[in-house]
Amino acid sequence: MRLIPSSRADAAGVPVRIPTFEPEIRAVNARVLDFDIETVAAGFADPDWVPQKITCVAWSWVGEDEVRSRVCGRAGLFGRPADRARMLQPLLAAIDAADVLTGHNILRFDLPVINAECLRLGLPTVGRKRVQDTMRLVRTKGFKKGHDNVGRLLRVEGEKLALDWQAWQDAYDEKGWDTIRERCESDVLQHKQILAEMMRRGWLRPTVTWNP
Repeated sequence: MRLIPSSRADAAGVPVRIPTFEPEIRAVNARVLDFDIETVAAGFADPDWVPQKITCVAWSWVGEDEVRSRVCGRAGLFGRPADRARMLQPLLAAIDAADVLTGHNILRFDLPVINAECLRLGLPTVGRKRVQDTMRLVRTKGFKKGHDNVGRLLRVEGEKLALDWQAWQDAYDEKGWDTIRERCESDVLQHKQILAEMMRRGWLRPTVTWNP
C-alpha cells in the first residue's frame, strides 16, 4: 500500500505494511482509522483551563492509500463556528464507521478535545470505541514517548513536518492553510509507519475501550 496525502496529488507515496491486530479484532475484519488534529488555544480566562479549538483534521484508513484532511479557516475560529462544524463532520463520520481508532496520545488529547468541540458546536460526540493509542507502550522508565522521538528511534521513513513557533504563526497567516494541512497529514502518514513498526516489535499494549 502507498500512503498519499489528498492535498498534494503529486506527492510520492510511502510504502507501508500494517501487521495484523490482535485476534479478536482481526476476526471481524475490523476497520481501523488513523487520525490527527491540530488546535489553537482559544482563551485564557483561567490559566489552569485553556480551551482548544480544532483548526485542522486528517485521517486515513489502515490498509488504504489516501489521507484526507479539512481545515476550518480563519472565520471558523471566530465568527463562523459552522465552518468548524463542517470541518469536523467528515472525520466524525469516519470515526463512527471505524471499529478501532488509532493515533498518538488520542486517549488523553485528541478524543477529549473533539468531544469538547462537539458539545460547543452541537454535534454528536464520539461514543465507545476500541482504541490503539501508540502512547500506551509496555511499561518503561526514562523512555521519551513523543511522536517525533519514537519515529526517529524506529527509523521510519516518514517524518512529520517540523514547525517552530514562528513557522506556526506564518502557517496560520497563509491563504488556505496549506502548511497546516501538510503538518496534520504528515502526522498521520508517519504514525501509520510507527504503528506498523511498534506492532512488529511487540511494543504496544492491547487495545482499550474509549468510554466518554
